[in-house]
Amino acid sequence: MTRYRLRVALVDSEPEIWREFDVDGRMPLRMLHIALQTIMGWRESHLHAFSDTDPDRPSPKGRRWESPDFASDDGALSEDAATVDQVLSNLDTLWYEYDFGDGWVHRLDVVDRQPDAPLLAPVVLLDGANRGPFEDAGGIHGYAEKLATLADPQHPEHREITDWLRATVGPWAPRSPGAFDLVGVQSELNLMFNPQGSGLSPYDMSGLVKSDEMRRPGDVTDESPIVELAAQLPPPIRSELRQHLHLTGVLEPLELDDETAARIVRPFAWLMDTVGADGLALTAAGWMPPATVLAGMTELGLLDDWIGAGNREDLTPPIAELRDAAQRLGLMRVQKGRLLLSAAAKKALGDARAQLQLIARGLYRKLSDAESDAATLLLLAVADGTPPGERWHAIAFGLEVCGWQSSTRRAFTERDIAHVTFHPQRVLDLIGDSLRRHPASADDDLRLFARAALR
Repeated sequence: MTRYRLRVALVDSEPEIWREFDVDGRMPLRMLHIALQTIMGWRESHLHAFSDTDPDRPSPKGRRWESPDFASDDGALSEDAATVDQVLSNLDTLWYEYDFGDGWVHRLDVVDRQPDAPLLAPVVLLDGANRGPFEDAGGIHGYAEKLATLADPQHPEHREITDWLRATVGPWAPRSPGAFDLVGVQSELNLMFNPQGSGLSPYDMSGLVKSDEMRRPGDVTDESPIVELAAQLPPPIRSELRQHLHLTGVLEPLELDDETAARIVRPFAWLMDTVGADGLALTAAGWMPPATVLAGMTELGLLDDWIGAGNREDLTPPIAELRDAAQRLGLMRVQKGRLLLSAAAKKALGDARAQLQLIARGLYRKLSDAESDAATLLLLAVADGTPPGERWHAIAFGLEVCGWQSSTRRAFTERDIAHVTFHPQRVLDLIGDSLRRHPASADDDLRLFARAALR
């Protein structure tokens, strides 16, 4: 059997969008279609066809291969019944058309024919340049116009196209027209065409969990929130998320020393230490003692910016919210007029890294399924460095592709997202406000916490 080296280029793209790759000749055209979708960054949401003549200049004697499930031409051949070798053994150019509305035409040229190489993966990406166009961009000219509009903040349609990009393309597909991640795309190809050699677990739907022999300490497992989220996504969007996680390093091993962990958990650690192993007696009204509240405001550096005595919990929201968040996280509870630590929190006293893990796991406590997905999306947006003002767009996109709807069945608004992420955002705000007293590392530390919570 022959192995083919192919060069695919998007016709009329400027600068040229192209890839070079090797493919096993035994592969059905249907699988070549799937490979091309991944290689070019499409989402497989439109019809497609192969032909041995240029679709813009069809020949009456030309052959056309389509999916038998969606054949649009009575004379079309089945792409399931033809292999790459059967089509290309005596043919040097094959055409692939995707989305008959936008008319994305790809030209595949045979660069070389080589003997079979059983040890190689069925599809191996060798080189390429430039990201594929955005889905539904309006063809090659529509894509060029959108890129020009996006690059010009003064363009009258700049905001409209920016909003379209957020809602349609989402936060995980690369935006730069020059983007091309060979390693990330090859990982996706391995997952589809060489699952045993991909290094990933064959029992995981997300494509993020490594096989037992490849898993390192701190790698995600099938119970990690980011894994549960990814498993819900449509396959093409899931692929974009995996490549995004690869590029941003969100799932790389955490470098979290004791000092960094202590900075991150500082407000919660203060409260846990204050409650202590024996618990803290509350006032008759159920509040923490005034001296304790004042000590917290002082030790956490909150008193300087506070107007008032800062010693009554009911009139001091920073401490009241901290306590309420800690109780919701499962770190402590009220019992018989005393504030008591949970068994796990008591065991973690004095251990900043253990406390961080408790807080991270507690973020999802008492959340509905929709709130859990929103919390994971929020943490992802923090971990990958999405600017605060843009995070709600990323969360809205993720919720929508997971199948969630707003109560009004309209597009999610910023208020909708604020509501569904209220509890995890409050914890992030408490940590972030404390970290901002160490401005040199505040953003990095908050991202580290978010990465820990995604696991």
